[in-house]
Amino acid sequence: MSFFSNILSYPAFIFFQITWLIHSLRRPLLLVSALCILTNPHAAIRKLKLFQVSFLYLALCKDKKWKVPSTDPASFFPKELGGTAPSNSSSHEYREKTLILIRHGESTWNDTFNAGDRSKLLFVAFFVPNLLYAILMEVYYFVSGKDSDSWFFDSPLSAKGVGQGEGLRRFLKKERMRLGVGTRSNATTGEEKAVRLLLAAGEESNPTSQVVSSNLRRAISTAAIGLADRFAATSAKSDDDGILLIPSLQEISRNPDALTILPPEGKSRPTWCDDDIDGLSPGAFAELIDSRHHDGNKSLDSNGLVRLRQFCADVFDPSKIRKDVVIAAGHSLFYRSVFQVYLPRGTEHISKKKKLVNGGTVMVTLREASIDDGSGRRKEYMIDPNSLVVVYGGFGKHTKG
Repeated sequence: MSFFSNILSYPAFIFFQITWLIHSLRRPLLLVSALCILTNPHAAIRKLKLFQVSFLYLALCKDKKWKVPSTDPASFFPKELGGTAPSNSSSHEYREKTLILIRHGESTWNDTFNAGDRSKLLFVAFFVPNLLYAILMEVYYFVSGKDSDSWFFDSPLSAKGVGQGEGLRRFLKKERMRLGVGTRSNATTGEEKAVRLLLAAGEESNPTSQVVSSNLRRAISTAAIGLADRFAATSAKSDDDGILLIPSLQEISRNPDALTILPPEGKSRPTWCDDDIDGLSPGAFAELIDSRHHDGNKSLDSNGLVRLRQFCADVFDPSKIRKDVVIAAGHSLFYRSVFQVYLPRGTEHISKKKKLVNGGTVMVTLREASIDDGSGRRKEYMIDPNSLVVVYGGFGKHTKG
């Protein structure tokens, strides 16, 4: 038998061994599970409900059942604002905000089911052992009564994902030293402007930017880790800087990792990596999270396009976000969809085809048109195609930083 055949037979052998092991241990596992239900019924019932919700969304979720609208967003904006409309109509009103989009680091779900930057052969060879480890972790969370922890449901950052969040933090720290960012000053490039906004440099007592996040744990943790130096600086001078949860940022997927484990308006509990963030005091993570707008999971009859529109509306809603600069920690499919829907149709850009890399950060200008159509005012949105700046990471294999 050739070496290649041996490699291919290895996963099958491991799978057989795992099946035999689970079969042999089925009775002790059932006994332990029964004891857990009897000793901590609340945690056991909540964990069982998570599994029920997961299967319900896998079967019925319509999150990806939508298409990019054919209408060009540029048609709602005049040429001086990057659009194609002939002139500024007196019945139209325009606003704009700066968006800095950060993609979360790798999650435990990604680590188990996606090859990432591993070779496909290596991924296949270790898939079954990695899956077994993930299942055992899920069993551990169940039998130990950790109803707010899960490997699969609302998956947290993996060790690699934590490193990617720390990579963003190191980049910002290096840029601060290079630029001498210590006081408010005029930025000469888009990248310098983004770095100053991300760090709230020179405005620690009253930041002009608001950090928001999806309601999924990996995005929240990435914001806390990547922007830890900002929060360490602002916490001493301001009580108005934290991470505001915006449910419309929830990832576009039917998988369990895209479902939030946090109850509506519940207090966010730290994952394994959140209480040991260098520079933040113990317990600081929970105090950073503002869940006042978190109303639970996306609805089964919702879809990605509905939430894209809601996110744009949230950005311009002063009752939710008052600041003119929004720093958002979110997800790859959501952000790719943002570029596909809101960049002008005639704009060719890699962001429409490739995902933002883990920890990747980009800055854009989002514009809103309030249009009087006779029956009321409707809102339309567009990303200025000339405003897109890659700050860190990038799209696909085209990375920087």
